[in-house]
Amino acid sequence: MYKTLLLSIFTVFIVISGCSNKSTYSRKPVTNIQITPSNKIVTLGNDFTVNFHTKIKEGKIKKIDLLIDNQIIVTTTDLDFIKSFSTKNLLPGNHTIQTIAEKTDGVKASNYSTILIASDIVPKKSSFKIVNTYPHNPKYFTEGFEFHNGLLYEGTGNNGSSYLISYNWKSGKIYSSVSLDDQYFGEGITILNDKIYQLTYKSKKGFIYDLNTFEKKGEFSFSSTEGWGMSNDGKYLIMSDGTSKVNFIDPSNFQIVKTIEICDNNGVLNNINELEYVDGIIYANIWMSNIILKIEASSGKVLAYINMEGLLNYVNNSSIDVLNGIAYNKSEDLFYVTGKLWPKMFAVSFE
Repeated sequence: MYKTLLLSIFTVFIVISGCSNKSTYSRKPVTNIQITPSNKIVTLGNDFTVNFHTKIKEGKIKKIDLLIDNQIIVTTTDLDFIKSFSTKNLLPGNHTIQTIAEKTDGVKASNYSTILIASDIVPKKSSFKIVNTYPHNPKYFTEGFEFHNGLLYEGTGNNGSSYLISYNWKSGKIYSSVSLDDQYFGEGITILNDKIYQLTYKSKKGFIYDLNTFEKKGEFSFSSTEGWGMSNDGKYLIMSDGTSKVNFIDPSNFQIVKTIEICDNNGVLNNINELEYVDGIIYANIWMSNIILKIEASSGKVLAYINMEGLLNYVNNSSIDVLNGIAYNKSEDLFYVTGKLWPKMFAVSFE
């Protein structure tokens, strides 16, 4: 009988607990978010409309907060309302729309949706002209490429063969070099304030070197899952991670101060790789393509596509990998481009 009594009490506890949990869940307010246009894509400069409908099974609503990208836009007590939004103050890319509905008893719940804002610029189709051709070490799996004070700096990838090198691009003479530990896959590089910054692929870690001695001065971490390309605008480090996003990073604390999403008139572009910043413009490789993008650095808008496929006629062999490497030589006003394991580099002018 004692066991029967305990079993009965336990059963009642389970039933009460289950009902209690179900009741708490069902008492949460639920907001439905419906966006027009229905495909959730709008061109920058146009408006979009959001229809909000909140349901509650019991109690009264205290407030409903509407947020875009974590910023509160509207606070209301209306369960049903329609809000029209202008995109003129938003950057191209994906934006999160969120509601947080709270009842007078403190029970609340949130819901999310997204809107994609496409660029209002149709990119031009640009071409290039080869001005000069130089040898490039076919063992270099090029990840970073940058000119500084008359020398070409290159960062290479692959575990066991990742290096940082400075050399004379005409003679091939190497001035300084340092190798990464075999556990690291080297990625993009950039030079800022007499320091060289080098990313790694999947280690979420970067290295800092003295520009003159190549002595390692420190390390830094980054929040992205992967490190890809790197450049700088004279103040901030600029980093890609293989997605459509490019982060501007404060070199004093390695915090992200700004993020742009690379967009054309159709939407976002992924696989953004090697970067080169020149006078407000970011030039970027798209991984696994022969396209270089010309991007407005302030907004992420793609201004032009530069088709570099013609270079393959000069390096076409079974050992080469993809186009990767953009370095601007200010003294010549020319861009130098190459690829992973390419035997040549090309000094080119863009249309």
